[in-house]
Amino acid sequence: MKRDVEEHLLNPPHGSAAAAARDFGIAPTLLIQRLKLRPEERLRQLQQAMIEIETMRAGLTRSSERQGNLFSCSMPKSNDKIRANPGCRVCG
Repeated sequence: MKRDVEEHLLNPPHGSAAAAARDFGIAPTLLIQRLKLRPEERLRQLQQAMIEIETMRAGLTRSSERQGNLFSCSMPKSNDKIRANPGCRVCG
């Protein structure tokens, strides 16, 4: 990443899109860290995060089933044609 782009993200001019993003809560240091990675590395990290989320979700569902509780889903309610979360006993 070019140093001037990094500097712009870290110290954005007033009224710029980078300043609006920072004010919205987007961490410029994390953005810079991600942009320094090659696309393949970013994809690999995303895939690993997805695997970890699915592992946690499966463990949470198993734990809930053992306790006899209904796993409450935070997914929006689905319509008849599209299932919001096919694995969820609430919305799927």
